[in-house]
Amino acid sequence: KLLSDEYLKKRQGDFQNAVKEASDQALKGEGESENSKLYKFVQAIKKNYSNNLRQDNCEIDFGLPDYEDIFHEMIFKIGLNGRKEKIVPIDHFGDGYIAMFVMAVIQAIAEEDDDKCLFLFEEPESFLHENHQEYFYKMVLCQLAERGHQVIYTTHSDRMVDIFNTEGLIRLEFDDEIEQTIKKYNNPVKHSLLEEIKDYNSFIKTIEPNLNRILFSKKVILVEGPNDLMVYKYAIKKKVLELIENDNTIEDQERYADTYLSFKNIAIIPHYGKHTAYAIGRLCKHLKLDYFIIADWDFETDFIEHLDKSFDDLKKEDVWEQIKAEKSNTGLIRTETTIQSMFTTNKNLRELSINAEQIHFNISKLERVINYPDNDKNSLKIWQLLQDLKISEKLFPKSLDKFLEFDEISTEAESFLDEDLIEVPF
Repeated sequence: KLLSDEYLKKRQGDFQNAVKEASDQALKGEGESENSKLYKFVQAIKKNYSNNLRQDNCEIDFGLPDYEDIFHEMIFKIGLNGRKEKIVPIDHFGDGYIAMFVMAVIQAIAEEDDDKCLFLFEEPESFLHENHQEYFYKMVLCQLAERGHQVIYTTHSDRMVDIFNTEGLIRLEFDDEIEQTIKKYNNPVKHSLLEEIKDYNSFIKTIEPNLNRILFSKKVILVEGPNDLMVYKYAIKKKVLELIENDNTIEDQERYADTYLSFKNIAIIPHYGKHTAYAIGRLCKHLKLDYFIIADWDFETDFIEHLDKSFDDLKKEDVWEQIKAEKSNTGLIRTETTIQSMFTTNKNLRELSINAEQIHFNISKLERVINYPDNDKNSLKIWQLLQDLKISEKLFPKSLDKFLEFDEISTEAESFLDEDLIEVPF
């Protein structure tokens, strides 16, 4: 880019003459009887080299690089905190400072209007602080693309993608059966999720900043909220420990159970309510991600088997009188309109799931299933209760066992412990 600079090209002759004159003046002077030892040393090299080449009358010029090459030899020097008297070459700094400097160079290129470039980045998040990763994504990569440059990058960072802007996303995943990486997702068409839920993007990023993790996951479990997240992570670990209890090949069973989800590349994400669960479920479906939805049923009466019926048909069932007699959390009897709305929400969520086995309702809610007596949602007290909790199918259905691939756990454990066999699932 610098060599095509018209201003510098006009000054090329002046530059070369000035460099030659300065070099000669330093090495041998002009009209002086004695030359520098360095000049005499270079002349000796010239004589010996000519002899070695069978008296080839070669010329050897010692000095600064040619005009075209000098830019390759130039380096940037940095003086932090305004210290102009002590500047240090950029490569003397740590990787973080160097990465930030490269970012500034790229930003400067992006501000140029005359040239359009192709930018290729391999995991640009390396050596960047987590917050600077998102800054780099928004302020550098997005800005380059908006200015008409083509940007291609690979990343393992959920801070450098936007789950609601997947038009340019190519998602790769390792296929265990064919033992090679496959293209799992590439859809240039913008999906309509944001058109249905106003401000959903900013809303969900505020309440659940880890949502982007699902882009890097092989499977996703969507749970109701923070306490559900805690309970199910604990339950999964406990179930894994029970499954490998008698497996003598696993020396550090605690470590294996702790890292099971990471090893299987399964994410657990809170959805904070059925409407957002529906939205995130649709997003998983769009991304061709395998997902399992867990939500509170919100009725005391179990009539899940009637979700395939219409609301009018439900009212004809014997269970209807029991449903009508239920009181809400506030102690009030629910109206028929409220019951219909709740029924429809649960029905829609059930129909969204990949199949009936990949959704689970806690009746009437998580706290009731684990026999937590209060309504305060106190995480510490719930955690203390978990230590003696017997995990039942009401909390942890067999379909979730299947989703978590517990049937393959013995062979996975052997692979996990043999470092030579470990492969990153994504």
